[in-house]
Amino acid sequence: MNRGWWLRFGLLMFFILVAVVHVFPTMANLNLETTKFPYKKKVNLGLDLQGGLYMVYGVDFQKVYRETLSRSVAGFSDELKKAGVTAATGEINASTAEDPSVTLTYPAASQDAVKETLKKQGYTLRTLNDKPGSMELALGRDYRGVIRDNTLNQSVQVIRNRIDEFGVTEPSIATKGDNRVVVELPGVKDIERAKALVGRTARLEFKKVNTEAQANLPALVAEARQKGIVYKEGEKYADYVAKLNEYLKGKIPADSQVLFERPATGEWQPYLLYTNVRLTGAELTDAMVSFDQNTQQPHVSFQMNPRGAVTFEALTREMAPVGGKYQYLAIVLDDVVYSAPRILGPIPGGSGQITSGGSGDQAFKEARDLAIVLRAGALPAQLDLLEQRAIGPSIGADSITHGITAGVVGCSLVFIFMIVYYKLSGVVATVSLLLNFLFTFAILIGLDATLTLPGIAALALTIGMAVDSNVIIFERIRDELTDGKSVPAAVQAGFDKAFSCIFDANITHGIVAIILLNFGTGPIRGFAVTLLIGIVTTLFCAVTVCKLAFDWYLGAKGKRATHLSI
Repeated sequence: MNRGWWLRFGLLMFFILVAVVHVFPTMANLNLETTKFPYKKKVNLGLDLQGGLYMVYGVDFQKVYRETLSRSVAGFSDELKKAGVTAATGEINASTAEDPSVTLTYPAASQDAVKETLKKQGYTLRTLNDKPGSMELALGRDYRGVIRDNTLNQSVQVIRNRIDEFGVTEPSIATKGDNRVVVELPGVKDIERAKALVGRTARLEFKKVNTEAQANLPALVAEARQKGIVYKEGEKYADYVAKLNEYLKGKIPADSQVLFERPATGEWQPYLLYTNVRLTGAELTDAMVSFDQNTQQPHVSFQMNPRGAVTFEALTREMAPVGGKYQYLAIVLDDVVYSAPRILGPIPGGSGQITSGGSGDQAFKEARDLAIVLRAGALPAQLDLLEQRAIGPSIGADSITHGITAGVVGCSLVFIFMIVYYKLSGVVATVSLLLNFLFTFAILIGLDATLTLPGIAALALTIGMAVDSNVIIFERIRDELTDGKSVPAAVQAGFDKAFSCIFDANITHGIVAIILLNFGTGPIRGFAVTLLIGIVTTLFCAVTVCKLAFDWYLGAKGKRATHLSI
């Protein structure tokens, strides 16, 4: 054996050793927390193999568009005010759900100034109807596309941040189409908690209580109840609140809305809140679970950034009591009032707390989850759960068992065929196939990739591609021997002439795998990743491992190599 052969052989032994180290904890089912084995990592099993939760959420873009339009028009009105034009904004017209509009009225003499100021808004607003003294505005078409993309991407990022803190291994969070978010959580056992953690909007707002009209509110809510507007078990809270506020239009101030405090026990407490939001959870820098020193009940303490702290102090200063009349500031999370403390004076520092009113372990769990979603950030839009599938671990275990059984039977038949048909060369091919599987599995573990049921199918396909490569090489060698070439020359020519065919076939498979990886989701991506790894290991094993074995045989036989078992 020459020096080059020993170098290639040593490199192969090194790769085998590294692969065995990677695979051993999984194959031996080691406890990673207690084992003394130096490598502490196992293969990550996908949702279909270890069970878990699969959810599809729809994004409520209609509400996002309405809120964005409201903010944009408010900013436009402020710019008009700076230009000396007083404008009034009507109610948002949502008859076209995907393209809401609003009418702005102003003095007809200011028409040119309004149009000039509108140009400065760029592509955010467009004109639907323009008359002297009034203008119907809607969001720009390109701007709506930007809002849609940003909302989807931000939703995925916020959900991923929450799941990371929840402690799920290898979650899959991806967009589907232009209004869906798909969430896969392998190994999750507390399904209801996971759903609440993912789907909670966590929009924190601070709203002033309309104390002047608050006194009449209980009577108005009771009147609505008599008209059949009541909250029914199983109904969406947001739908009930929307129906109630729609019924109370004209009976409560136009700049106010009714929301409820929902204690764990007892009656819901209605609050009449101004719709204008001066401060939101976007200004939070931290949120953590704390305990009341007297009652030991858990609550969530939060801290704002410097800008939020300044705004909070200014807001509470404006609400300081005048002539013995107090004002109240409601802390609202996802349109539910958590508390409405009385403001005694300016509150510096930008800190506060949210109490849920519960008790025991359940209250602590709620407080901890609330702290998680506040730290991770609010979802930019409401997510509606459209589809849910809970996969039990026993189903995944059955899939693994059946997959292993099918793989063992299939590979055994392939190995038997190769050995019977190609004799000693078939034994070489069998060793090459086993190493191919070992390297593929080790790379999956090393890259922290997730093995799914389609991934097992990709492993089987990898073995098939490897067999195909060996068949091409062996048949080329047979052809060269039939043409009368010597054994060494036939082996060299067989590998040289087969390489281009093997390379082209694997490149074609690789292109398909890359397309699946970029456009697929969940298990499809798992299939693509495993297939890409299999393509690399197939090329290595077919060209390197088999050639190494044939070179060893020819080197050992020397000039006596006049026959080849193929």
